[in-house]
Amino acid sequence: MALVTLTPAFAQTASTPAAKMDIAGVRIGMTEAEARAALRAFDPSMRIIRTTTRYNYSPGEGRPEQSTPEFFDRLEVRTANGAVDLFTVYFANPPGEARVIAIERPNLPHTQTPPTQQQFRASLTAKYGQPSFVGEGEIVWEEAGKPRCSFSRAQNRPLGGGLTRERLFPTLSQAQQFRTSILTLPADISTCGQVLSYVHGTYGPVTIARASLLDMGAIWAADMRTTAWVNGLKAEAKRKADAQAQAPKL
Repeated sequence: MALVTLTPAFAQTASTPAAKMDIAGVRIGMTEAEARAALRAFDPSMRIIRTTTRYNYSPGEGRPEQSTPEFFDRLEVRTANGAVDLFTVYFANPPGEARVIAIERPNLPHTQTPPTQQQFRASLTAKYGQPSFVGEGEIVWEEAGKPRCSFSRAQNRPLGGGLTRERLFPTLSQAQQFRTSILTLPADISTCGQVLSYVHGTYGPVTIARASLLDMGAIWAADMRTTAWVNGLKAEAKRKADAQAQAPKL
C-alpha cells in the first residue's frame, strides 16, 4: 500500500529484516568481489573505481610523520563517462577483514518522467517493507532485532539521512560521551544494527533523491579496531624513537 501522508510517523519497533536491506543489490557484510558482482548485475555500464588510503601518525615530540601501509577503503562508482557519482561502497579498514559496512547513493538517476511522491514511496515500501519512520522528504528503515540507535533525542526522530559513513564514528563517540543528548545508545554500541534511509525532494515529482545504508554497530566496531591499531603503531614508533635518542654531550 502506498504511503501518501507527510505527517511524521513512527513504528514502535524496528521491523525490517537485514536480508531485505540493500542498495543496488549491495548488502552489508559483502566482500569486495561480491559487491562488484552486485554492482555489475545492477548496471554493467557503470565505472567502478577501487580506492585505497592510509593513515598518518606521529611518534610525537616534533618527529616526522609515519604512515600505515596502504589499504583498500572503498569502491567509488560513477557513470560510464565518469561525470556523475552514483554510489560509494565503504569497507572495514585494517586490522579487520575488508567487508561492506556502508553504502551511499548520492544521486538517484533523473528521468524525463520522474515518479510522483506517491509512486516513489510506494516503490520503496514494495521493496523494503513498512519503514520505521516516515517524515516530509525522508523515510527510514531500521534492522529488526537490534537496538534503536539512530533515534535523535533532540529532533525526536531517527537521524537517517543525517548520518553518513564519515560522520558516524565521531557522532557515536560524542553520543557515548554525552549520553543525555544526541542519540539513544545501548551500553555496547557494536550491537547496533543497520539503518537505511531515503531522502527526497518534497515538491512535485521526485527529481532529487539520495540514499544510504549504514551498519552502525559494524562501523563502530571496525573504527574502534582501526583506532587501536593506529595507536599501537604510534606507540611502537615512539618507543623505537626514544630508544634511539642520544643524550647531548655537555
